[in-house]
Amino acid sequence: MDKIKVGIIGSGFIAEHHCFSYSQLPYVEIVGLSSLKSEEAKELRNKYKIQGEIYKNYENLLKMDCDAISVCVPNYLHPIITIDILNSGKHAFVEKPLARSVEEGKQMLDTEKSSNRHIFYCENNIYAPSFSKVKEIIEDGALGQIYMGRGKEQHSGPHSSWFYKKKEAGGGALLDLGVHDVACLNWYLGSEVREVFCQTKIIQKDREKFGICEVEDNAMGILYFNNDAMISIEESWTAPGGYDMRFELYGTEGQIKVAPTFSNILSVYSEKGYGYAVEKVGTTKGWTYPVPSETWSFGYPQEIQYFLECIVKKEKPLTDGSFGLKILNIIEAMYKSAETKRIEEVQPL
Repeated sequence: MDKIKVGIIGSGFIAEHHCFSYSQLPYVEIVGLSSLKSEEAKELRNKYKIQGEIYKNYENLLKMDCDAISVCVPNYLHPIITIDILNSGKHAFVEKPLARSVEEGKQMLDTEKSSNRHIFYCENNIYAPSFSKVKEIIEDGALGQIYMGRGKEQHSGPHSSWFYKKKEAGGGALLDLGVHDVACLNWYLGSEVREVFCQTKIIQKDREKFGICEVEDNAMGILYFNNDAMISIEESWTAPGGYDMRFELYGTEGQIKVAPTFSNILSVYSEKGYGYAVEKVGTTKGWTYPVPSETWSFGYPQEIQYFLECIVKKEKPLTDGSFGLKILNIIEAMYKSAETKRIEEVQPL
C-alpha cells in the first residue's frame, strides 16, 4: 500500500506516544513535527528517526502533503488548531478532551461537517488490550445486567504547568482523567448517561514549579444511566505512587475487575531501585508494579492503527468527534452539579 503521511503538532508526553505508535507501522511516514520547544522536538525526531522537518509555526506543517495530523497540544489550543487542520484538507487526530467546553467542541464539529475531513477522537483506554477484553466479556453476557460499578484514575499530577491553569486547561482532574472513565463506562454499558452528581476539591494548591493550582485536583461523581445502572468515578491528581487506573463492574450474573496498573502481572522488589516502572511513579525502591510496554498496554498504537485503517477504508471510527463531544457534555453536567450541589440532568446536544 502507499505510504500514509502524517504530522504531529506538539512534542510533549502525549506526542511521544503518537510518535511511538506511528513508528510501529511500516506504511506510515511522519512528514514533520511542529513545536515551540525545538530541543524537545529534536529529541523526538532523533529517537524515532523521523525524516521530516521541525516547524515552530504549525501553519507550515499544514502546507505539507499529508493525510492526517495529531493534535498533541494544551486543551485551549484544540479548537483553533483542529479547525485549521480540517480546513487545510487533512484529518485531525485530537487528544482528549475534545475541547475545554461543549461550545468549543461544537465549533470543531461544525468545521468537520463543512470540510469533508474527520475528527478522530483519541480515547486510548477504549483501545487498550485489557479494557477491550472487558468489553468482549460484557458482550458475551458474562455479567448479565450491569447495575453498579466504579471507575478510578489517580496519580500525583500532570507533567506541565498549563494543566493547573483554568484558562488553558478548562478544568482539572475531572476533565483530564474523568473523560477516560466516562468514555469507557458509556462504551461498556451501551447506555446513555441520564443524570450526574459530582463534588470537586483542591487539595494541593501550591504545585511548586508548576505554580498555583486553579482547577480541581480531586473529583468524585456518580453517573446515572438510562438502563438504571449507577457507577461512581474517582479522579485524583494528589495520589502518590504512580498511575493507578481500574474499573469494577457488577452485574446480575457476575462481576469483573480490571487494572492494567498496580496489578500482579509483574511485581518487583528492589532496595536499590531501577530505571522506570510506570507513569508518575516517584521511586522504584521497594515493591513496584511495572507496566510492560506501557504505550501498548494503554492502547495508543492500537488506536492510531485503527484510525489509519478507518481513513483507508473510509469508515466511521468508534471514537469520532461526536463521541468526544458527548463525553464532554457529560463532564460539563458534572461541573454544574459540583456548583449546585445537586443531581443534574445531562442536557441533549
